[in-house]
Amino acid sequence: MYDPSYYREQAERAKRLGDATTDRDIAELLTRVARDYAEIAEDLEVRAIEIRHPELMPQTQHGPND
Repeated sequence: MYDPSYYREQAERAKRLGDATTDRDIAELLTRVARDYAEIAEDLEVRAIEIRHPELMPQTQHGPND
């Protein structure tokens, strides 16, 4: 699992991209993505037991004995 700073950086990146586009739908999507990344960072910082958006978490490969 990544450090919260990784998710903060991704949130800022998505926000910058959203601010730079003239396509309203893309801007709204990137705003939601930025919010999701920021929420993940917050969850990690407070050591939340359940991450709000597990589908955004990097997946690791587990072997058959994991």
